[in-house]
Amino acid sequence: MGSKMIVDYAADLFNLDVYGLVIDTNGIWAIDWINNRQEKMLDCLWTENPDYNSNVDVALDYVLRNARASNYYILEDNVSDNFRFNGKLGPMEYLYIPATGHWVTLNNLINFDFIKIIIEESRLSVSDLNSFLRHWRAGGSPRLTFLELEFKNYRNFEFDEDLELVEMGQTVEYFLSEEEIIQLLDGYSIQRMDGVKATISWKSLESRRFLMVVWPERAG
Repeated sequence: MGSKMIVDYAADLFNLDVYGLVIDTNGIWAIDWINNRQEKMLDCLWTENPDYNSNVDVALDYVLRNARASNYYILEDNVSDNFRFNGKLGPMEYLYIPATGHWVTLNNLINFDFIKIIIEESRLSVSDLNSFLRHWRAGGSPRLTFLELEFKNYRNFEFDEDLELVEMGQTVEYFLSEEEIIQLLDGYSIQRMDGVKATISWKSLESRRFLMVVWPERAG
């Protein structure tokens, strides 16, 4: 009740909506409360549950199904190895799962509607990546412009011939933000069925990182 009173007072005083929300398992009540008190969507949502307990799986599932934000979506929930999410997520701008992305499956990745995605501690296989790239080439995940997957262990990246990868043999730079430049070392080009091209690379961090950048269509 105290939190609600403070938020209501400050929001009314300055004529503002709630901009962002940082919660743990004890704070998921705020999702429905904010959704009911304002029409404007949250700009950013950050969940923090660094230590696993029996409530984390239930809390993250609830967040994924009920909380929406227009910009940043950061999930730091140390869920169990058995946690699975079978819904869709998005559309939003940016998804970041630092160090706890072991639960993300191929179906999750396909059903994530984001412009930029970074997932650490991924357990996706190279076979999963082949399937995702086929999904992308056929027109899936059309809003995606950047994908980074970091794996705990080395991956032997071998991609199927039907993906028609073309070796570029050069380093390509991508501006993830004004402060951060991503280098794609010895990248490969892959083309979507509609002609849009992307660069993928995995020759960094001792073959424990997969990068994909989708380039904008050129005018004319």
